[in-house]
Amino acid sequence: MTVIIDAKPLFIKIREEVKAEVSKLKERGITPGLAAILSEDDPTSKLYVSKKVKDCAKCGIYSEVWEIYRYPPEERENELINLISYLNLRHDVTGILVQLPLPSYIDVYRVFDHVSVAKDVDGLTPTNKGKQYSRYDPSKDLLPCTAIGIVELLDHYRINVDGMFVTIIGRSDLVGKPLLKLLLDRNATPVCLHTHTRNALSLIAEADMVVSAVGRPPELYGGEGFKLRGEMIKEGAVVVNVGLKRTDTGLVYYDVDFDSVVERASFVTKNETVGYMTRARLLKNTVIATREFARSLEERSLTT
Repeated sequence: MTVIIDAKPLFIKIREEVKAEVSKLKERGITPGLAAILSEDDPTSKLYVSKKVKDCAKCGIYSEVWEIYRYPPEERENELINLISYLNLRHDVTGILVQLPLPSYIDVYRVFDHVSVAKDVDGLTPTNKGKQYSRYDPSKDLLPCTAIGIVELLDHYRINVDGMFVTIIGRSDLVGKPLLKLLLDRNATPVCLHTHTRNALSLIAEADMVVSAVGRPPELYGGEGFKLRGEMIKEGAVVVNVGLKRTDTGLVYYDVDFDSVVERASFVTKNETVGYMTRARLLKNTVIATREFARSLEERSLTT
């Protein structure tokens, strides 16, 4: 019988733990603060950010949203960098979230070069990326939220990836690449598939686990879209849905055709499950960043 992976109970548990940590920080005079930046007028990005703001409110974390997309496209990259530089200096903002993806005309690498390493709650600055590829501690370091959230969810369901052949469909800096490293560290054999991969369907068919992180549903992208269907996976595979796209009218389309996949998989995520884990880890990362900020303030006070 297929096990349906549902992250909502775990998300609620983590949110309550974060709320308790925030209360302790406030007793020391420190309030965590998250600044979220929207660089594109995109329904999916707006949906994500609105949920993250609500999560912060429930945990006692201060939050604010900046809509950089209101600037003309030719000004947007410089305005975004100027905003990040300003937020880096603010003591009431302990975490900075640049909602991805960015428009194609913005240089994402230049943007993250300017984000403070200590406030990088998405784990995407060069320094934090480097830490993930050397030595890291998930309880203390800022790791990409979706990737580490997936690993935590697999642990919660006691899915042992040791020795598994895993296909990750998508190679983004946010999901595919960091997840590949995290799974390698757990002795899986992961591979990222992308538009230039030869024999991609045969690799999917051989996989013990398939993680789909494309976000281009055929319902919206036609022949250039992707959807994972039951006949594409082997019997007993673990399936994790990451990608989704929301329309202006509120319709949401997912990477995985749940009804067909559930007939063949041993484990399969509910459609919005990974989103819960992303949100949970963002709350954790905000607390991790705030703890480091509090420690640096205390060290400064001791030396003055």
